Amino acid sequence: MRLTRPVIAAVAVAAIGAFALPSQAAGKTATLYFDNQGKSGTGPCTPAYVLIKTAPTGSPCEGETVAIDDNGAVTTDTYGSLTNAVGWKLDAKRPLTGVVNIGNYPIISSGASPNQTAGGPSGADVTIQVNGITVGTVSGSGVAAPGGAVAIPVKLKLPAKLNKKVVKSVTTIVKMTTGVVLTGVSYGAGTQSKLVFPTR
Repeated sequence: MRLTRPVIAAVAVAAIGAFALPSQAAGKTATLYFDNQGKSGTGPCTPAYVLIKTAPTGSPCEGETVAIDDNGAVTTDTYGSLTNAVGWKLDAKRPLTGVVNIGNYPIISSGASPNQTAGGPSGADVTIQVNGITVGTVSGSGVAAPGGAVAIPVKLKLPAKLNKKVVKSVTTIVKMTTGVVLTGVSYGAGTQSKLVFPTR
């Protein structure tokens, strides 16, 4: 009798492990990173705002933004997903999560490095669309430390009609609401902006 108890316990552990596998599989995700693939040169800066599937590198150029307590030229930047960054199926039973970091780039630089933000008031309204359907808007503002950014957490319920749908496009509209010259999304390693989608 004593010899059978460890065997029974082992079988019970194996059974529990087998039942745990489906819930682990249900946790799959796809991550889209914010990037600005515009290049700095001798002429005017032309930003290129995109959502990509790998973390960005480099120092993109940034267009001028003035947004001081909603006074002045408040800029709205639109990030569209690249074709090779989408194509997976959504699990709309779980929320869309992530973080959008907003910082202030140095005024003296036409090629604003995302790792060298100047600090100061920063804020934005962030609206996310999937396949042309608006998922929702998140907002945030605060004061970014030099080299840092204000984090706007993302946690939005996905519309039921998107469940099991293949994602063909993701558009994120970032409207700066608080800041100074050269306010925008941050892409640096410590302040990386991203969206995490639940997938099937």
